[in-house]
Amino acid sequence: MSTSSEYISPTTRMQALLGTLPYLAFGLAGMIGNLISNYSMSGHDVEMVMYALGLIGLLIGWIHNFPLWSYGYLGISLLIAWFNTDVSINGVRWGYRIWLPLIVIVLLAMLWRRSLEPLRTFFRDVWNDWTRLTFLMYALGGFMALIYDESHNPYPLLFMAGSTLIVAAGAWFFLRSSTLVGRILSIAVGFILGMGLIAISYLTWDWRAYYGLSPADTWGGNLGVAPIGVLFWLLILFWPVVFVPIQWVGRRWRG
Repeated sequence: MSTSSEYISPTTRMQALLGTLPYLAFGLAGMIGNLISNYSMSGHDVEMVMYALGLIGLLIGWIHNFPLWSYGYLGISLLIAWFNTDVSINGVRWGYRIWLPLIVIVLLAMLWRRSLEPLRTFFRDVWNDWTRLTFLMYALGGFMALIYDESHNPYPLLFMAGSTLIVAAGAWFFLRSSTLVGRILSIAVGFILGMGLIAISYLTWDWRAYYGLSPADTWGGNLGVAPIGVLFWLLILFWPVVFVPIQWVGRRWRG
């Protein structure tokens, strides 16, 4: 695997904090939604606040030619818009209207810059550094590790807080890493540990009885998270590595 060395450099601590914020906010939004749902209130509006944060970060990042820290904001914005397109939550159904704020932000950014340079920079950067696209995909991985909708563990906030810190730490170490291996490990370990905490949460409540299933023969049957499924999601997160052989073939073809 190779990535142009000029693209593998650590961000500043402030930039790393900015890049980590979406994951901290995402986890916090989930905890608030879980908490107020216990009082027969809808936590969906909290997610929309998270959407607004993602869009603001995306706008600032676009204006500044998509620095590395901004990829998380783009990922979160796309994820929330996509997830809410064809789903009804607590009677709220946005449909394709959910994409309108994102379209408005894109138009504002283009009017502000009056140039396609940010887009050219974005595509050039992800082509030369595939880990940037993996970091964008980490929004989806973080979502998988932070979603506890089907968990009825007696201590959900404790597990959600732990998952939030783990996923955010993965983003932080990615942004602060100065090596390709460091970036890969940051994403992989952050996701695996986050999913591992979900597995522990399932082991600490009788979810099989809750869903009317027979008791598992082994402790592994109570995990609630399939190891093969985690490997599948890792493939999704790291699919941009296919750029490497494509680039190699291109260089060989050009001689």
